Amino acid sequence: MTPDHAIAQLDDQLLKHGEDILLSRRVSGGPDAEVTCRALVRGIRAEQIVGTITQLDLNVIISPTQILTAGWPSGDPPAPGAVDPRLPRVADFLVIKGRERQVKMSDPIYLHGQWVRCNLVVAG
Repeated sequence: MTPDHAIAQLDDQLLKHGEDILLSRRVSGGPDAEVTCRALVRGIRAEQIVGTITQLDLNVIISPTQILTAGWPSGDPPAPGAVDPRLPRVADFLVIKGRERQVKMSDPIYLHGQWVRCNLVVAG
């Protein structure tokens, strides 16, 4: 499977079974960086409840498609060797069904070195 095929399959599933959310990053001295993404939002599984993860938290799966298309958060490509600023990170926010929730964990998935998916845990 190629990265493009994996993303296309995920995008198709998110279109059929997902919902729109807003991904937001607070930018000091300027307006928040925001992008609407398609996402699959589900509750936490019992085996995930450890440390700071609680039964009120949510699992969220997103594709990189809308983030890359929008050039979120700044439109600038990452510098060589730097952490990719386009990856959702702890302290970013998601608005799900009108409620703002903070990202607690971000797990970007790569296939052949290309970002193809991001698994998030957000505060309930």
